[in-house]
Amino acid sequence: MSNVVKLTGREAPKAKKSVMDTKIYTRAESEVWKVPPFQREKRVNAKVLALSKALKTNGGIMPGVITLGWIGSDKTVWLVDGQHRREAFLISDLQECIADVRMCHYVNMADMADDYVELNGKLVNMRPDDILRALEEDKPELRRIRTTCDYVTYGQINRYQTLNYVIGMSMLLRCWFMSAAEVPSRHSPKATDLAAQLTTEDTDKLIVFMQTARAAWGTDAENIRLWGTLNLTITMWLWRRLVTPNGVRGLKKAVTLTPDQFRKAILSVSADAGYLEWLVGRQLGDRDRVPCYSRLKAIFVKRLQQEGLGKVMLPQPSWVAR
Repeated sequence: MSNVVKLTGREAPKAKKSVMDTKIYTRAESEVWKVPPFQREKRVNAKVLALSKALKTNGGIMPGVITLGWIGSDKTVWLVDGQHRREAFLISDLQECIADVRMCHYVNMADMADDYVELNGKLVNMRPDDILRALEEDKPELRRIRTTCDYVTYGQINRYQTLNYVIGMSMLLRCWFMSAAEVPSRHSPKATDLAAQLTTEDTDKLIVFMQTARAAWGTDAENIRLWGTLNLTITMWLWRRLVTPNGVRGLKKAVTLTPDQFRKAILSVSADAGYLEWLVGRQLGDRDRVPCYSRLKAIFVKRLQQEGLGKVMLPQPSWVAR
């Protein structure tokens, strides 16, 4: 059952085809609302619990505006914005609540996702990965990275048990674009800006790198430091300057590697206990960037010589003292 309470002085937003109403919703009605695939993960934090308590004392009056959506003629009701407010209501054990509801009709899921990014509710602040999850609806490069590299996530990473995921999408994009600069730096544009710059060619190269790194390092918890910003960015920096698909000459004063030769080199990186220990607490800054490169270079040269490459020359960038 749904009772409509008409209030004056309320206007629907002009940006979308929408209607604004104040409605009384039962628990059963709110449970039917479906969360769209681009939504961030639900996180019950202190603010959500505080709202739940407030609803009990104020008679179930919901703050803010909940946005519900429909796509075309489909009858599915999508909870575009307000899943944490709904969760607070459900936790409260109240049987009904009163809420200002914005009811929108969208052309497609990407149209809905754009609206969601604009709305971004405030009960749980949106992280860069939350926004990238929504942008995936009309950014196929992001979807291809996630589906091809299923160890990349928009969610949280538990680093203290067997890992399903090793890196978040926003960190991955930052590392990849930072490695393109002559001097890899921890300062980079926002992840959303980097996603906008991601081309099909860039995506192809990144996926090949990630598949090579995954083959060498796996997703074991003991290797999680190798997926950190410092090691990953410097390793990507080397990949960009050494690896060509068929071993065709790259830099004039550096060895040229195939992806498989590079895999063997970084496999030795994961086997170097001293390097793994050194990585603890290290950051991609002036203090740690140079010693990180020097240590990686020594490991690379030793393994590649064992592979019969003879005299191995790696890049000698200006930011590394000769």
